[in-house]
Amino acid sequence: MEVASKLTKTTKLLRKRPYLWLILLVFLVVAGGLVYRRLTAVHLGQSSVGLTPLTELGSGTYRGAQGGLYPNGSNERPSAHEAAGVAIAEGIRPLASDGSVDEQNGKIGFVAVGMSNTMMEFDAFLSQADEIPQLNPAVVLVNGAEMHKASQFLADSSDDYWATLDDRIAEADLSDAQVQVVWLKEARATNNLPFPLDALVLQNDLRDIIENLSARFPNLKIVYLSSRTYGGYATTDLSPEPHAYQSAFAVKWLIEDQIEGKVGLNFDPNKGTVYAPWLSWGPYLWADGVAGDPNGIVWEQSDFSYDGTHPSPSGRAKVAGQLHHFLRTDVTAVPWFLSSEAVQ
Repeated sequence: MEVASKLTKTTKLLRKRPYLWLILLVFLVVAGGLVYRRLTAVHLGQSSVGLTPLTELGSGTYRGAQGGLYPNGSNERPSAHEAAGVAIAEGIRPLASDGSVDEQNGKIGFVAVGMSNTMMEFDAFLSQADEIPQLNPAVVLVNGAEMHKASQFLADSSDDYWATLDDRIAEADLSDAQVQVVWLKEARATNNLPFPLDALVLQNDLRDIIENLSARFPNLKIVYLSSRTYGGYATTDLSPEPHAYQSAFAVKWLIEDQIEGKVGLNFDPNKGTVYAPWLSWGPYLWADGVAGDPNGIVWEQSDFSYDGTHPSPSGRAKVAGQLHHFLRTDVTAVPWFLSSEAVQ
């Protein structure tokens, strides 16, 4: 009875003073946000979150998951997987629109696939393309990434993303048969499940995206994958920390599945039906904000736009620079990305 009496008095008070409803609503929103952040350990607006890049974690673990980009805590591809990648790269030739080899006039389509961050970063990469020394003249660069297209959209083969990608490839005077290499950088929007569920959901999306790419591009040979940059400055729950950091495990586990010969990821015709291109890490982009990493990668707040998630011009240039460096130095990229004179 006492509780009921107090509730009746509170209701009468709220009726007499309607503005108290607004105060109560604001209180509930703020309290709910604090509880959400406590339960999910989401870090917003921080210049450092104290996490260790996968490249430095090595054989150590993060919440039970081993670090390193590849199996056994290593940042180096297993020798057999790298040898296969080099052989595939050396076999990439300029193709005519029907997919036949045409050394004189053929093309090698290199397409960026992903979300808005990827689109902005590859735009910056394209702006540097004219300055790339010894770029293979057969390589045609296509920015196929799109705004508002997180992984859950690209995982759906019927999403309108794919029609837009078709248009962009056609605008570049490429056919589907000429697309041979993809840079895939994705994240799942508001994927704030606890680890490892968030990474597993993204991994499943990435696998679906790979299947969609394979179905559309019959001569797709290589897909390089990158995970998110630093998310500690985020002011929304679109892709904050630690989920930006944890997204790298989705890439790591997918590539490891292929290395371990999991069903549906075979790239080697000598081992049976080919279901997927050869998968590898592209540039690993995460560093702990201003704390950086031993390679000198630092993410400052000025590298991001107002929401702390999308890259500013300086952030775009940093990613473009890392992608540029990777393509000019990686043994699986040099054979097709650079001109034959540069490779000799």
